[in-house]
Amino acid sequence: MAKPYDATMKQILDDFAPDWIVSFSPLLGLPVGPVIALDTESSTVQVSADKVFRLPNGAGLLHLEVQSNWDGELPDRLLEYSVLLHKRYGGPVHSLAILLRPEANATSLTGHLIRRRADGRPLIDFHYDVVRVWELHAEELLAGSLGTTPLSLLTNDAEDRLPELVQRFAERIERDVPDPAMRDRMLTEGYILMGLRYDKQLIQSLFSGIQKMKESSTYQLIWEEGEEVGLAKGMEKGLRLSLVTLLEQKFGKIPATLEEQIQLTTDAAKLQALIRQVLTITSVDELDLK
Repeated sequence: MAKPYDATMKQILDDFAPDWIVSFSPLLGLPVGPVIALDTESSTVQVSADKVFRLPNGAGLLHLEVQSNWDGELPDRLLEYSVLLHKRYGGPVHSLAILLRPEANATSLTGHLIRRRADGRPLIDFHYDVVRVWELHAEELLAGSLGTTPLSLLTNDAEDRLPELVQRFAERIERDVPDPAMRDRMLTEGYILMGLRYDKQLIQSLFSGIQKMKESSTYQLIWEEGEEVGLAKGMEKGLRLSLVTLLEQKFGKIPATLEEQIQLTTDAAKLQALIRQVLTITSVDELDLK
């Protein structure tokens, strides 16, 4: 995907992995339950896939690939990822392409890729699934799993009532997201994703009446520095706040020197890795800030 939408979707997938399983597994006839997100970038078989989960009950893997623009090589990439993931983790591998807007669509995205021998006999017969977000229903997404609610603003049936749906999206985030940094991120993610379909001035007018957006540090950075730079800086700030909050919830007040080191960390990927570390460490001394 093209920036800044790729960074936005990566953050949503990282923050709300189980929600995406709840939302999309039933569409594929796959089980819903506890899943494990696999870190394919650090595996011995490098796969630059958007997100991969190990499904419950021995159902194999679910690979999600999110697209905002047309990619003529997408079916072949899905096949390549499927083979590599199966080799590394076992199978079966269920591949799902999630298209965020019509510009990502193509007649070649049929869910079936076949490669033939010179004599016409099938050599490779690969099946995958496709979800076209604009064909989904805004009401179902808005009332469903929290992590997929931003997609409600991209559906065709949302277009005629955007002011109402943006307000309801903001109210859902305010009601169901207790962490201020996470609320900040989610509201901004909705704002950024709407840029896939709508004019920037329209989006600004829709969000300008939402008080929490006015208070959002990420939103202010986007206004002041532009979408890509502002989003990156705002997410880094939110990740630092989340990391400190998680540490203090688990261990109590952390040393000032540690907090200072965290505040000096500007690498979003590193901050996300540190947040994951908090789940397993038994003391703040074990946090690897190097």
